[in-house]
Amino acid sequence: MAVVRPRTRWLLLLTAAAGCADEAASGPDLILVSVDTLRADRLSAYGAARDCDGDPAAPWSVRGLAARGVTYEWCWAAAGQTVPSLGSFWTGKPPLEHGGITNLHPVQLPSRAERLQEQGYVAHARVANRCLTPGIGLNRGFDSYAIRFGPDEAGIPAELAGAASATIRNGQSLLLWAHFMTPHQPYSPPPPNDRRYTERSDPQGSNDVLAQLHRSPELADAATVEHLRGLYDGEVRSACGYVEDLLERLDAEYRKAGRGGLLDNAVVVFFADHGEELADHHAYFMHAKSLYSGVIRVPLIIAGRGFPSGRREPRPLGLWEVLSVVLDGAQPDAGPHCAAWKARFYSVRDERWTLVHNPCHDRNGPLEPPEDVPFYYEPVALYDRLADPTEQHDVAAQHPQETLRLLAALRDWYGALHVLPVEDAALDDAPSLQELGYADVAGGEADCPPWPPQRWEAPSPGAPR
Repeated sequence: MAVVRPRTRWLLLLTAAAGCADEAASGPDLILVSVDTLRADRLSAYGAARDCDGDPAAPWSVRGLAARGVTYEWCWAAAGQTVPSLGSFWTGKPPLEHGGITNLHPVQLPSRAERLQEQGYVAHARVANRCLTPGIGLNRGFDSYAIRFGPDEAGIPAELAGAASATIRNGQSLLLWAHFMTPHQPYSPPPPNDRRYTERSDPQGSNDVLAQLHRSPELADAATVEHLRGLYDGEVRSACGYVEDLLERLDAEYRKAGRGGLLDNAVVVFFADHGEELADHHAYFMHAKSLYSGVIRVPLIIAGRGFPSGRREPRPLGLWEVLSVVLDGAQPDAGPHCAAWKARFYSVRDERWTLVHNPCHDRNGPLEPPEDVPFYYEPVALYDRLADPTEQHDVAAQHPQETLRLLAALRDWYGALHVLPVEDAALDDAPSLQELGYADVAGGEADCPPWPPQRWEAPSPGAPR
């Protein structure tokens, strides 16, 4: 099994810098590029037949980046929403510990960006998701931070490269974060990507259309689902174009400064906050309700010093572990890896199995738009991803020992949490979260801890549920 070894020299330098915050930072620059709502298996690096991730011959396409770095085959997000997931990425903690349990709740713990800034990094961020307002707290640690929504998203590559230019020229340590939004619904890719993967013009990929299909699954015939997935893939292609533009510009800035290319100076981390259901379950295309792998599995590609070209890493890791792997040379936790919607619905995964748990037997599922449509989870369901990668067939009755083992792991994980009381974010400048497909009220649902394993009784195979 491939293992990425610690970057010892960098680790020593960072440790020394942590002991004296006033000392200049050393070590590679850090370029973080995240894409909202990017499902891993829509990229060729994860088996997709379409070229959503760009031309493999283009060195700074996402596909080209994968050829020049390490592709992590199994990276798991902490949740299917932006703030909970990115809060975990930046703090290294699950949402119930960092406080950002929904897009309405701020991240309360210090982020790694703050530590890097203290160590001398010059840090800039541009994000295209309006949920990431300063009131959420992920702006902390950045010298400049701005939201570039809608048509302004296309300007992020030029703006970030411009912000970084003097830092690169002066040889200072640099932290950049770009968060692109394009694949998020509605699915409305610009030309030519609106017809790249579908020849149909209707239905449109609007929020209303996606909600109606969830309400009326009989309308989601195979041709309609494939058409809407084609529109989504067009959005992915557009987002990957922004990524390529940014990396090309940064490479040019380093070369203009006489410092060699981008990967001679920086580690590039490409990832997503979460994926997208795309009608795998209940004719639901979006993500906030789902704890299935289409949403919780995310792409992760890391390129730069210490990350060998063309390597595939099969060992799973959590998105919350990535910065420790990159900055500290840490080895990923062996797992299992857990995700949750607040403290009511859960999933837990090892290298083969997924267990999804609804301990309150709540027949509505997570209350996310459209709230009038249930997204039901069985109280306990087990899926074998080797045979069933989209987690369609519950095999808990056939594999009771695996079910009990993962229930115990989930219970242990929950019991070890240091849960923070949540706070309401200062979101005076926030958009309507309904517009983005999220609940726009915090909700007062009671917590439902995972069951102790002995509470589950294995049904007979084939017995009615």
